[in-house]
Amino acid sequence: MQAVDAETGEVLLDSRADELFRPASTVKLITTLLAFRTLGPSSIIETDILADPAGSTIYIVGAGAPLIEPDDIERAAVETASALRGGSWDLVFDTSAFADSNRCPGWDQDDWSRVYCPPVEALTLGDNVLELVLTSDRSSVSVEEYPELPGLELRGSVAVGTARDWEPTARPEGWATSEPVITLGGSMPPDTTVVVYVPFAGAPRQFAEVFANELETRDLRVTSVGGGQVPSDEGLTRVAVIRSRPVYEIAAQMNKWSMNVVAELLLRASAGSHPGGQATTRAGCDMAGRMLQELQGVDGAQLADGSGLSRLNRISPSQLVGVLLDGAGSLEWGPEFLASLAVNGVDGTMATRLSDLPPGAFRGKTGSLGDTASLAGILRTSGGRTIALAIMCEVPQGAVHSARNWQDGVVRELYACY
Repeated sequence: MQAVDAETGEVLLDSRADELFRPASTVKLITTLLAFRTLGPSSIIETDILADPAGSTIYIVGAGAPLIEPDDIERAAVETASALRGGSWDLVFDTSAFADSNRCPGWDQDDWSRVYCPPVEALTLGDNVLELVLTSDRSSVSVEEYPELPGLELRGSVAVGTARDWEPTARPEGWATSEPVITLGGSMPPDTTVVVYVPFAGAPRQFAEVFANELETRDLRVTSVGGGQVPSDEGLTRVAVIRSRPVYEIAAQMNKWSMNVVAELLLRASAGSHPGGQATTRAGCDMAGRMLQELQGVDGAQLADGSGLSRLNRISPSQLVGVLLDGAGSLEWGPEFLASLAVNGVDGTMATRLSDLPPGAFRGKTGSLGDTASLAGILRTSGGRTIALAIMCEVPQGAVHSARNWQDGVVRELYACY
């Protein structure tokens, strides 16, 4: 661990600060700084809608924009229908901007069904996680989903029962075919509503199908939907564009709620942002690694993804402190960097932590795996000092909660003593 006065550079706490540990989701701090440096905090990521009138084809060009919602797609359909004014069209979704796998090195396949591990795609619906609202009466369970996926196949059912150990289940499938399949099971009491979140396969096609349905309601007939690439020849017209939120807003969602897929999308977008750049995880990690070495060189440091889910990541507490000092101290984006972090006792993954300190005394990023607990952030002490700190723990399975309590205790001592 390490704690450094952000104004004077004085090292206040140093224990194995240059040794390498699994950082878990504190990697998102690195991804945030890389995105701010390469894209800029006010930058947006555009998803183009192009039309080839001669070939009667509409193209959706995926660029990895995070957190695109159905309302954004509907707005693009309104613009497209207004520009094209009827007719019959083929719809092609182009995801060639991402030549990489939709998973990252070091991601355990057992995690693929978990809500924190949705696939990384050049076209996404929200965060590629489906919200299932299960409502029971005395004899059956109804299911509604958001967003509504045109190709969703629901299998199985949830039973109505009175057992004490009731639990409805939703298992995602269809990874090999890129078709969203959810198998339901388990049970729930009568007259109850339960919300379940589950990742889903095939986001690019579902994105295109949602867009096609919106076009159909506006008198554009869609004769086919399929994957492909935008032709290199001229004659294409941009008829609509879907704009992401600004990067600083995306970073705040990512850091406060530790959204893994958003981190991976920002990492790839950063890597592909310069001429000739490849929007791949490896290229993004290479860029982030060079940035880390510039800030605080430590031999053997390694990054395998942008979210921290990979167990192959190895960085040091001193490197995380370097990222915090550079990000929070920037004249260009310091306020945006700080605002992206969860606030103690208020929101995100810090909502229930350090609530005994004044709100805003600590702004930080948590990180957890089954045997890893990390905490990094900016502390404003009782004496008015500003401290950048990182505490990284590798612990036995089942000891993560105890490690978090110990980390919070260290932060409290720093707050009181300085």
